[in-house]
Amino acid sequence: MNLENIGKNIRLRRIAKRMTQEQLAKKAAVSATMVSYIETGLKSVSVKTLYLMAKALDCTTDDLLKENERNVVWCSSGTVHFYKE
Repeated sequence: MNLENIGKNIRLRRIAKRMTQEQLAKKAAVSATMVSYIETGLKSVSVKTLYLMAKALDCTTDDLLKENERNVVWCSSGTVHFYKE
């Protein structure tokens, strides 16, 4: 399990939901600073926080833990699209 990969998955899903770090932090009962640390791979995430983040992001904890099996396309509108090769 790679902390940077988990953080990247969280960040991409948060952006796709047009959610700020502060909004995710509130739903996951952590600080916005902690969300930033998790997204950049500087801190590990507890099981409880991972669960709350997944719930807030409408995905499963497995989705957040997956290694890079998805590619991401950024659109000019700011929308993030996930797809598999």
